[in-house]
Amino acid sequence: MLTKIWQQITDRFRSNPAESVRKAGEKLGVPKKRQQFSESEFWDSEVGQNFIKRLIVSAIYNFGIKGGIGAGRIADFMKQIRLSTHAGISETSIYRMMKEIEVSILKYKELIERELGERAASQLEELEVVLGLDETWLDNMLLVCQELSSGYFFLKLRLKEETPKVGGSPSKKVLPPSDSK
Repeated sequence: MLTKIWQQITDRFRSNPAESVRKAGEKLGVPKKRQQFSESEFWDSEVGQNFIKRLIVSAIYNFGIKGGIGAGRIADFMKQIRLSTHAGISETSIYRMMKEIEVSILKYKELIERELGERAASQLEELEVVLGLDETWLDNMLLVCQELSSGYFFLKLRLKEETPKVGGSPSKKVLPPSDSK
């Protein structure tokens, strides 16, 4: 997204490290317009270029992706703060960066979900459960299961039509209690 002029200056600066960025720009024929603003010297430095990249990506993410502002309005904003003299900013380039950021976010989401899935699977293999089972009678029989390490309770009412898993079928007739003493 940064202009080719900056790339030329950077290449020249790497080959001649003693030369200042401003002098390299003059020798390469960089227009004076780039150097007319007070912030130009900062933007032309490596720290300034890194800051421009962060600013552009942050503005696109916060205003464009999260805020729903269009690429044209973001480009206008970048021109108003005079970044267009140091970075190639247009509506189409901002729109393209929005799509690249969205794709990166989706790839990151996939990676995290896959890692969480793998971690959950490995934890399930090592899952220790300590259960305490009992039955109690309130109005009906209630099966109670407590996972003792966490304290979670699981309750189950026994249905009238339900066949017990152990001990055969339920009797259809309930015998009254005997009076024998």
